[in-house]
Amino acid sequence: MNYFREFLLPLSGLSAGVHTYRFEIGREFFAHTPDSEVSDGSVQVDLTLHKQEGMLNFEFAIKGTLLVPCDRCLDDYMQPIEGNYRLIIKYGDHFEEESDEVIILPLDQHQFDISALLYEYLVLLLPIKRVHPDKENGDPDCNAEVLKKLGQHLTPSEPDPRWDILKKLKTD
Repeated sequence: MNYFREFLLPLSGLSAGVHTYRFEIGREFFAHTPDSEVSDGSVQVDLTLHKQEGMLNFEFAIKGTLLVPCDRCLDDYMQPIEGNYRLIIKYGDHFEEESDEVIILPLDQHQFDISALLYEYLVLLLPIKRVHPDKENGDPDCNAEVLKKLGQHLTPSEPDPRWDILKKLKTD
């Protein structure tokens, strides 16, 4: 059984107008995605599809949380995500990605798999630096043992003596 079957949208036989879809993405989605950096999550994707003559306009509204490793302590934590994406599909002679938002599909293609696009959108919504959010008192919520070990391995940085000459140039 193909898990991603629910993400295959029928294109042929779809009437002109607005069509809406809702997808719930969780652990199973990421388990079926090879080399996924996300291990779990709870994400809701609302898709609005506007079918027009010779063109499809997809609007994705994504909101939820993803389980990702912390860059500081390597413990997993839930990272909230939220965002919107737009995709335009035009019909042509062959498959081509014109840009990030425009794809050309062959006229004989009868369905479109959005699973890879959804995974890409989810990963793009993750921040570059992924760390546990701080506690209410301002302390890091990371694994205390790991932070202690990191603190033991820090070497105190000595000021570079070459800067001393420049300090003499300061005029007050």
